Amino acid sequence: MDDVDRLFQCFKCGVSPPQSAIRERKSNKHKLKQVRPTKELSEYSDTPPMGSPQKRQQHATDVQLHMQNFGSTTVKTNNFNKRKHLSPVIFYGSPHGVPPKRPSHLLRLLREIHVDLAEQKKLREQVWATFPRQDEAIKYAKEHAHVYVFSYQDHMNGQRRFLVSTYEEFWRRYKNMNPRFRHHYEVIQEGLPCHLYFDLEFNKRDNAEKNGDEMVDLLISVVFDVLFDKYSIQGEHDWIVELDSSTEEKFSRHLIIRLQKTAFKDNSHAGAFVAEVYVHGSVVQGRVMGRLEKLLVSKDSGSAGSPCQLFVDTAVYSRNRCFRLPLSSKAGKNSILLPTGRFKCKNMESNFLVNLCNLAKEVIPNFCLRASHISKVVKEPSNSAIKLLCMLLNIVKHAH
Repeated sequence: MDDVDRLFQCFKCGVSPPQSAIRERKSNKHKLKQVRPTKELSEYSDTPPMGSPQKRQQHATDVQLHMQNFGSTTVKTNNFNKRKHLSPVIFYGSPHGVPPKRPSHLLRLLREIHVDLAEQKKLREQVWATFPRQDEAIKYAKEHAHVYVFSYQDHMNGQRRFLVSTYEEFWRRYKNMNPRFRHHYEVIQEGLPCHLYFDLEFNKRDNAEKNGDEMVDLLISVVFDVLFDKYSIQGEHDWIVELDSSTEEKFSRHLIIRLQKTAFKDNSHAGAFVAEVYVHGSVVQGRVMGRLEKLLVSKDSGSAGSPCQLFVDTAVYSRNRCFRLPLSSKAGKNSILLPTGRFKCKNMESNFLVNLCNLAKEVIPNFCLRASHISKVVKEPSNSAIKLLCMLLNIVKHAH
């Protein structure tokens, strides 16, 4: 009789059914892997076999074998769970790829290489190259960005050499030099934009009655008038840089007028403009003639030619001209070029670039001024204007 029949008989007689006829619902607390072995074990152990002693003996043997198999399976399962398992992403692969693990020493090495390359790039930007000839330095400068040509004199023999560097690197070294060895010049290169500049000088002994400050102020006034008449530019004193290296015997100053967002096409055009200043002033009767007369000085007693000349040195507008830098002196002399403090530049540490005639390459002016008669500009562009002015002044003096 099977379990169903026995269960039916028990219901008819009102007797409680045996345990073997009831299937208990397993609790959720049991693990899924133990459900089937436990059920099979209960079937083997809780159901007493019916029939002859041989069947009961066979049933006991089956239960013992089942218990042995169940124990070995449990041990194998526990051993399997203790092993290391591969992640499914690693085993099957990721659609985006799994990033490789980099050892810490490799990351440290890569970081050191990155820092080293950055230092090398910084060293390349800090250019400092010297040349015995100017043309070699200019050629080198054209092949590199943001570099400029300078010149310097040997302290012992005065021999001139040339160097190429950036403004930042040059100033870093230049400001820390021994003042006795500073004999440096900027090279105002042909074809590059520049500011309007003047080299003013005269012998004090032969011109004892002259006042240098008044002459400079007068020159600035005349230049501003011509700038307005010719280019409609209203000059301002904040554009002016004045540097002085005068001695007891000689008056010597540099004057730089830095027009805002405007520059001359190159120094030859600046020189032609200086010539036009005096030509323009000499032909205007009455108003300007008397003012320009104050800018004439007497030459040295040993000089030939006209006895008078402008206190503006017109030879500084030649191509690739060397123009002395602030804080420098000429080789063999002690007079250092320093700010006068009268105009824009009062402290060299504030901004070294405002004391230069060259225009920084990264600064593009809105306008480049061109002089009218640039074809006539030669080594000394305003000689003819000076002679004409001196002749007119002499005529005026004799007429009075």
